[in-house]
Amino acid sequence: MRLLDLLSGAPVTVMLGMCKNAGKTTALCRLIREYAEAGGAPCALTSIGRDGESRDLVTGTDKPPIYLYEGMLAATAEQLLPLCDVSREILATTGLYTSLGEVVIFRAKSDGFVQLAGPAIVEHLRPLRQLFASFGAGSVLIDGALSRKSPASGATDGVCVLSTGASLHRDLDRVVAETAFAAELLTLPEAALPAPAQGRITLFRPDGTAEALVSPADLPRATGERTLAFSGALTDSALKPLLQSSVDKAGLQILVRDGSCLMLRRETYEAFKARGVRFAVQHSTRLAAVTVNAVSAGGWVFDRMEFLEKMRAAVAAPVLDVMLE
Repeated sequence: MRLLDLLSGAPVTVMLGMCKNAGKTTALCRLIREYAEAGGAPCALTSIGRDGESRDLVTGTDKPPIYLYEGMLAATAEQLLPLCDVSREILATTGLYTSLGEVVIFRAKSDGFVQLAGPAIVEHLRPLRQLFASFGAGSVLIDGALSRKSPASGATDGVCVLSTGASLHRDLDRVVAETAFAAELLTLPEAALPAPAQGRITLFRPDGTAEALVSPADLPRATGERTLAFSGALTDSALKPLLQSSVDKAGLQILVRDGSCLMLRRETYEAFKARGVRFAVQHSTRLAAVTVNAVSAGGWVFDRMEFLEKMRAAVAAPVLDVMLE
């Protein structure tokens, strides 16, 4: 099975990881190779964080290098250009800055290894994608930042690939459960705001009226269908007062921008669902695939086939081990 076939021609793919050493870079490298083998318009790459270095700067563990093929495009910080061993043609400076300097777009004139560090702000990905398209790029690959919480809104018109692995936890079943939870958050059903938001937290009633709330705990004691919309990230601490309140929560819909805004523990999320609360997003994400890495950076190893089978039973998206296939 080709990972590329699962993307269904999406214009942008964001690579997300459950943890360090989950196999995200390995999955990215496989996609790059498959794009090269497929031909057609060249793909373009960038990263929300930094990637492509031979050793992880935090953990000190070895990392797979990123290999770019002639004709492909990349956007990276100017201070990393000397560390890219491809011959290159500089196409544009972007006016977007990272801690490693301005983001520069180049076209590879030979095959070789690259290091990537692109814009960390999601809003900067849109003009970057437009620049890629102006230089003839087809699909864009975005290496997401660490963890499933990294913004996926750069792919609201595309797809995500979620990588998970033994490095997340020694318990295989816990890894499966946490990954299935992340996949559920990424693929929540889409719903529109019933009316313009009134602030950070807005209560929308069935009769069309809206009310700004200071805290979720201020939810009136009315029952039935209601929508509680949040304009930013939603954490356990923000929702805890509502969970502990005696207000009837059945029929309540909690609405956020996208799945990356729900920074909830699995236990909190399940507690709300058990009380009849539904979760929805304004911008849904299509999860194209989940990749698994049975080998941990800490030395423990899962049984590959057991890991694959349990993950396939837990999530609706295709699951593959990129090292096996």
